[in-house]
Amino acid sequence: MSHQPIKVFSCDLNWIRDTASSAPVQPSTAHDWAFVDPDDYLAYHRAIGVNAIFCQAYTFGGYAFYPTRLGPTAPGPGQELLPRLFTRAREAGLPFWSYFCVGTDLVMNSHRPHWTIPEGTNPRGYFLAPESPWTDLLCARVVEFLHDYPVDWLLFDWFVYGSLQPDTYVISPAPYMEAPFREICGRDLPGEAAAITPEENLHYKREVLARQFARLRDTVRAASPATKILFNVPYWEPAEPLWVDHPMLTGSDGLFAECSRADVMEWLLCVRKPEQRVMTTIIGRTDDGECDPTTWRTWAERGCDLFGYAWGTPPNFRPLPLYDRELAITRAAFHALP
Repeated sequence: MSHQPIKVFSCDLNWIRDTASSAPVQPSTAHDWAFVDPDDYLAYHRAIGVNAIFCQAYTFGGYAFYPTRLGPTAPGPGQELLPRLFTRAREAGLPFWSYFCVGTDLVMNSHRPHWTIPEGTNPRGYFLAPESPWTDLLCARVVEFLHDYPVDWLLFDWFVYGSLQPDTYVISPAPYMEAPFREICGRDLPGEAAAITPEENLHYKREVLARQFARLRDTVRAASPATKILFNVPYWEPAEPLWVDHPMLTGSDGLFAECSRADVMEWLLCVRKPEQRVMTTIIGRTDDGECDPTTWRTWAERGCDLFGYAWGTPPNFRPLPLYDRELAITRAAFHALP
């Protein structure tokens, strides 16, 4: 194997698995991981065999693991988790990866419901609108973060429009759409979704996401030119119309798949540019068959980087025993690779 793959695993702090709950996977809240010990966290991940350390800057729940002036933080020592991990990773000579969620911030969803994208007849949606002031706030957070922590890679999660299946999502008129719809589609925004044609629906989503991608790319480049970017688009099929030749696909430093499905991976390998890396997720969405840790060798031999995540129950960030088999395969894979 001529290349050295990037090997990243994350005890994902976005979520918790509450063993006492009938809803086992839930968004984490600011206090859940506030007392994670950075040395313990670092040692655990290094034992798995990672060659880069990963920690969220902001969770999708809307709080940060570093001191920020632009939003809530994990209380107490929680706001020092990322700074201390960043320092220790640099001392160990390890690259550092971090994370922002583009599509959702549950705190902002609550405080700025008019920034969310309508879901059908529900005017209050789950995903934040790229056309709203949310993108301004997100970019300001990125600048603030990279000023103090010029990480090696930033993963922008849930780069979507209105749904985790944005290719099929039908846009609904909202006030923040009026000016961009006129610019993009050349006419005034209709009063109801049924009056928007399928062609306009696709064209509008592609262009709005292209504009948001450009904002984020340019923000990162200006704040920390050495930081590389990639976007978690939950591809459901290869060559979805929303993403074919999209600026995000052609302009990112890496192409990221939150799956290890052969059809999606083969497509990404086909469309990648020579300078782009391709990363597959071998452990994560295993319940629905999207991720399979046993495929690691196939993708490593094709030149792909490997990513994985699993969840614990606060205050213990370690994944629950139900992940033992998958983690054993991941650990063996990471130690077998250069």
